[in-house]
Amino acid sequence: MVHNKIRVILTLLILIISPIALTKDNPIYLETSFLQSACSLKATRYAKGFCEGAIEAYIGLMPNWCVPDDITHDNMKRFVMTKIQQTPKSPSIRLPAQEFVWKIISMKYPCE
Repeated sequence: MVHNKIRVILTLLILIISPIALTKDNPIYLETSFLQSACSLKATRYAKGFCEGAIEAYIGLMPNWCVPDDITHDNMKRFVMTKIQQTPKSPSIRLPAQEFVWKIISMKYPCE
């Protein structure tokens, strides 16, 4: 009887602690498909605001910035938004949204 209670308690502890332990060490990235939905032409103004804010944040965090000085961040944001809207939505896009944005910028302005 005591062994059964200990098993139940241990099982409950494992079930409760496991998700907490997993999320601490593994950051959850914004999915590209979610960013594409937020940036779509049919999105609400709140979604578009989220889209613009996310893109601005990713631009600010980009490790290798090789965009010419005469191109403003606002110009880059609009360019990225247009490219995201033109990219077909596909479940095969497995990149986190941050890497997707960086890839779009790097393809346009590669560091040489």
